[in-house]
Amino acid sequence: MTQNKLTLALLLLALTLGLTAQNNTSSPYSRFGIGILESKADVTSAGMGHAGVALSSDGFLNNLNPASYSSLDSTNLIFNIQGRLSFANYETSNDQQRNVDSNYEAISIGFRAGKNWGMGFSLSPYSSIGYSVNTEKYILGTIDKYPVEYNGKGGLNQIAWHNGFRIFKGLSVGVSTSYLWGSSDITEVSYYPSIIGETIYNERNYHFSTLMFDYGFQWHQSIGQNMFSLAATANFSTELNSHYTHRIYNDVTSDLSSNSGNTRNFSIPMGYQFGLAYQTHKGLTIVGDFRYNNWAESDLSISYGSPRDTYGGNLGLQYASTRYYDSFFKRLHYRIGTFYNQEYYSVLKQDIDSKGITAGLTIPLRGKSRVNLAYEYKHSGTTSNGLINEQFNTIRVGLTFSEKWFQKTQFK
Repeated sequence: MTQNKLTLALLLLALTLGLTAQNNTSSPYSRFGIGILESKADVTSAGMGHAGVALSSDGFLNNLNPASYSSLDSTNLIFNIQGRLSFANYETSNDQQRNVDSNYEAISIGFRAGKNWGMGFSLSPYSSIGYSVNTEKYILGTIDKYPVEYNGKGGLNQIAWHNGFRIFKGLSVGVSTSYLWGSSDITEVSYYPSIIGETIYNERNYHFSTLMFDYGFQWHQSIGQNMFSLAATANFSTELNSHYTHRIYNDVTSDLSSNSGNTRNFSIPMGYQFGLAYQTHKGLTIVGDFRYNNWAESDLSISYGSPRDTYGGNLGLQYASTRYYDSFFKRLHYRIGTFYNQEYYSVLKQDIDSKGITAGLTIPLRGKSRVNLAYEYKHSGTTSNGLINEQFNTIRVGLTFSEKWFQKTQFK
């Protein structure tokens, strides 16, 4: 037991440092707003098109809905770590670039805290910023140009406390309390060597923080030997506190100007999700989600565009044999899915949407522990109006450890 606790503590420390120190994206669209919003889905749900609001935390931790924690086993502690490797292709009307991004994606832990109460904690990115764009600007009053480089990094991190409560058989409610914090670090580098013999750096750092609450419920109803589930989650509009530092300097005389202060706060908007699931006694699971977020009321400042309300949907299938003594390949869990998302910004009057397909696999290990794999192809953006078309091939790997930490040993 002591060795298990020490190993867990070291894993939490190492993954926390890795999660907050690296970028998850190289997308130029991450320069807008608070960056690219990240999915809360476990690798299990990611293989089903990121759907799963109506699924119980049965063998995995479902952070899409805090009510799912009420179904955690009373004797097991579940610990999940996951990461991803993404191959990105960015294309404009006259250029193309490829990038590879990798990072820890999330860590979470869950256990039964009481008779009808499941509890857990998670650490994951809420949004990601990471880009580097090279362009040119005209020298005022001339037809000559000078090179300019825009760099950005950062995003919001989210640490959450999840609680799920079973009200009576079939009905559960839950709440997640999250602390969000992070930064947006933007640097504009103007190269003037041929003009004034120096390089000018314009550096702006924005820091954000807030406390946010997500609420959810799940209702499960047996239909013969099968199970139908209905679920929903919601969060209210939450103000994101922010302040900034601004510094202009060069590579010759150092600081030219600097200041700091509070910026106009904006809000993470109200949003909700609905989910359905149908699970058959032969091992087939069908899941579907729908969501809406009121980003148009967020007061976000979007360069070359504006925030907009967003809709999205997810659909997935899973097959898992119910015969435990089947062959190894029949004991694997197989998943496929698809999704469609509207991004929360439009740029140059062009809406940015994303859509894709997914596939997944679970490999059982000792006891209830497992390795989860998921593949995702995603297409986003457009080459219209000088914008960027993006394609991503992403591989996710998750390790779920399920150990009996709370079972009392009896001796005769």
